[in-house]
Amino acid sequence: MAEQHSPFDEPDDNRRGRFNIRLIIGIGVVALVVAYLIFLSLDAATAAYMNVDELAAATDITEDRRLRIGGTVTAGSIVRGEDLALEFSVHGDASTIPVMYQGAPPDIFGDNAIVFVEGYYTPGGAFVADVLLTRHPDTMEPLPANATAPDYSPTYG
Repeated sequence: MAEQHSPFDEPDDNRRGRFNIRLIIGIGVVALVVAYLIFLSLDAATAAYMNVDELAAATDITEDRRLRIGGTVTAGSIVRGEDLALEFSVHGDASTIPVMYQGAPPDIFGDNAIVFVEGYYTPGGAFVADVLLTRHPDTMEPLPANATAPDYSPTYG
């Protein structure tokens, strides 16, 4: 009696070939996704760090160069707008730079807070940030004589 085959049966070699093609396509898709994620993380890591005084003194900054600056929020400069718009000034030892940020600030953001902002420096002299980080105050260090602790409470206005 001859073995009968259904029209849906395929030879073993054909099924193996389809499996290999599917495996290669799957590996290719995973490799593309991993490459894309690496590209995204490298873009965020390419921001050059400067303090406020270095940025104010720099003459070769273009508006397409991603920067991260660190400084202290100038007391009384925080203006909260609609839709989580936030404007404030960051100062260093000798310079002050206005910052515009859109989003929810960290909990300890306030006057005299040490901040790190990441974004782009505009030709008009303002820094447009898309990342705002605060550094927790060093609570373990004693204050110098006759000094008062900075006020980190949020101000609304």
